[in-house]
Amino acid sequence: MLGRKDVNILVIKADSLAGFIAAEPSLEAIRQHHQNAKISLLTAPSLQRIARVSPYFDQVALMPNFAAPEEKKEFIRQLKASKFERVYDLTCNDASRKLQNAMRWFGPKWFCAAPPKGRGKSQPVQLGLPNFDAMFASAGLEADTRLPNLHWAIEARKDSANMKPAWYGVAAPFGLLLPGLNESQRWSAEGYSGLASLMAHTGFMPVLAGAKELHGFADTVAHDAPQLVDLTGKTDHLQLAALARDAAFFVTDDAEEMQLAVSLNCQGVMVLDQKSDVTPPEGRHVVTLRFDQDPASVKPDFIWRTLTNMGLTTHSAQESVSA
Repeated sequence: MLGRKDVNILVIKADSLAGFIAAEPSLEAIRQHHQNAKISLLTAPSLQRIARVSPYFDQVALMPNFAAPEEKKEFIRQLKASKFERVYDLTCNDASRKLQNAMRWFGPKWFCAAPPKGRGKSQPVQLGLPNFDAMFASAGLEADTRLPNLHWAIEARKDSANMKPAWYGVAAPFGLLLPGLNESQRWSAEGYSGLASLMAHTGFMPVLAGAKELHGFADTVAHDAPQLVDLTGKTDHLQLAALARDAAFFVTDDAEEMQLAVSLNCQGVMVLDQKSDVTPPEGRHVVTLRFDQDPASVKPDFIWRTLTNMGLTTHSAQESVSA
């Protein structure tokens, strides 16, 4: 552990929600190793809000626009003035490499994660995350092998009205439907609407959440399942975390929001293409159902039976989750 109070550390994590969540144990390990240091995080705009409430950083800044010369120049000037002694690059993408090249003249010691495997548009979000093992070994840090735990994301704003399901008209018991942005990997709208109807019939409020780009898909689902509560584009990561904490279960396909849900001990089902390389998160109560070519071949009633067999569709189970 480094004990000097005047040490300035820079951490770069600016890729995706799934990447930030996967790195959460490593972020704590860096904080523990540099307990008295001032640690700054450089991140993406989409991760700014959840990063600011994390307990691992003293300040959070956004990656600059490298296409804007003046913005880049001013940002590098600020970095130089900060006199960082160490940089932990947990993203290892083009932007962070550009930053490393720009900073090489004033010499912070740079530790970079192993770059992720290339990920095309058709690849799932859970693939292509950097590996930190070699970086931690070279930096003299002990990696934390625990599972990600983002309960601090709820504690930061736990008394805010918009962190409660009732803010959206959601009442327990409810389940989260989390479709992904990748249409080629997504379960069918008919599947989600059929499951939403089953949920409503058995007393569970169906809540569909995700990015605003999914709103049209949610409209299609709601057409056949008017009981659906559509929260696409209406929740930030902290609000979604609060919903995941109180949900009875989730059903998803290739959605990175699933990583947020399981980090809060929410359990559920993943519907994936037979050829997909995505695997359920280790150490979590998640069942995977796979389809061959036709997503609609996975029927809503089969998913409901699976959730029932997992013990997630009784009101007593929901009460134990909320307690």
